[in-house]
Amino acid sequence: MYETHYQFKAQPFTLLPDPGFLYLGAKHKMALSLLEYGLANGSAFIIITGEPGTGKTTLLNQLLDETRHPWTIGVLSNTHAGFGGLLPWIATAFDMPTADKSETELFQDFSRFLERERSAGRRVLLIVDEAQNIGTTMLEELRLLSNLNDGRRRSLQIVLSGQLGLRDFLKGPGMVQLAQRIGVEYVLDALSEDETIAYIMHRLQVSGRTTPLFTTSACRSVFRLSGGIPRLINQLCDHALVYGFAKQSVYITARVVLDAAAARDRHAMFPFKVSPESLEVSPTELEEEAEEVRSFHARNEQPSDIVQTTDEGKELARTVVQDSAALYDEAIALKEAGHFEQAIILFDRLAEQEFWYVKALAKKGLCLKAMGRFDEAITALQSALSRGPASEDDRTALEYLLGRIFEDAGKPAEAVDLYQQLQQDGLPYRDVAVRLDRLGHARKNGRVTGSTTTSWLGSLFKKYGQASRRERPQRFPTFK
Repeated sequence: MYETHYQFKAQPFTLLPDPGFLYLGAKHKMALSLLEYGLANGSAFIIITGEPGTGKTTLLNQLLDETRHPWTIGVLSNTHAGFGGLLPWIATAFDMPTADKSETELFQDFSRFLERERSAGRRVLLIVDEAQNIGTTMLEELRLLSNLNDGRRRSLQIVLSGQLGLRDFLKGPGMVQLAQRIGVEYVLDALSEDETIAYIMHRLQVSGRTTPLFTTSACRSVFRLSGGIPRLINQLCDHALVYGFAKQSVYITARVVLDAAAARDRHAMFPFKVSPESLEVSPTELEEEAEEVRSFHARNEQPSDIVQTTDEGKELARTVVQDSAALYDEAIALKEAGHFEQAIILFDRLAEQEFWYVKALAKKGLCLKAMGRFDEAITALQSALSRGPASEDDRTALEYLLGRIFEDAGKPAEAVDLYQQLQQDGLPYRDVAVRLDRLGHARKNGRVTGSTTTSWLGSLFKKYGQASRRERPQRFPTFK
């Protein structure tokens, strides 16, 4: 309805848990990092809980998008105590036949299935969404299934995602043995006001909007009404866009948001955190908003968001954005919106400065990777590593990212060299171990050819050394 009017390529506030729209604020970034950490380190149970609508399912979808072999993944959604026995549903999730089979036969089949996956070098991941509905009996069934791990190598891992009531179950009587097997647990909170503003801007950019649309006051009103719950934010922003379109509003102001909220609140089953009628926009806020709208008009007359051609883009970067930090933010916005060519122009400009060289080349490499230009991405990452990152954590992140690009480029031997170097200090890093297992299995079967980067790696690590890595705690990549 409003997509053309507001220059969207996609609906920005869909309620579907689409990982393409995932905003990684501090809380969601921590949750995703802990999920990845739990998988890489073989935790038997990984628990993520939060209020309805905080983005748990979207995070799980992102995890599934990022996860590749050697995982075999089964998902149980909308679980409830009326399921009966859990084994038939788990078997179905892994495409195992269940017709005319007893619980005992299904248990034996699942045990053999785990053994086959273990022999093939794969781990099995079972994700149970809305797990607060399954009750203590089924949670005990899951604990018994976790006993099928052989004690030497974890072959079955279970992720439980649910509302806060799941934590009450796990604290209840008879759940001690399961609770003791939880390797990672995280409670996903609502977004703060600043995160809500960034969340709205992020989704607008992902949807293709290249100029400002929601005023800061409008975003603050959204936060007050929604309490920072992403699902409620999406609902309210979508209603505001419909309301704004009906009024042919150029921008979404606080007044548009409050009017849309009042109209929705009269008919919706679930109310906002506060009543729209209780919110007032102060004269100071109205004055600030009016000034912001004037700046929107000025920016729209001379847009700097999208670079049309390479030459024009370079000139625009020189004349419009002088401050390096602002230039970097603009390049990141272009990258997140999928405008990779334009973002690369700005990252190249930043790379001319010593301070920005490594970070700009890392981001350029990610753009090239997203475009499928793997050889150029490899060159960019190697250049960043050769210059020497500011910290060992950044170096590790670059090495891991380069290994992933080698894999995508069909160069597994080079990836093995990097992953083995990452393991020299004896500390687990993300999923390096499982990637080495898979690539090592491929090498044994003759599918991996000799490396062409050993000399480059050798000279690089000889130059910078590894002594400082030995005492460094586990970290996650900063170049995402």
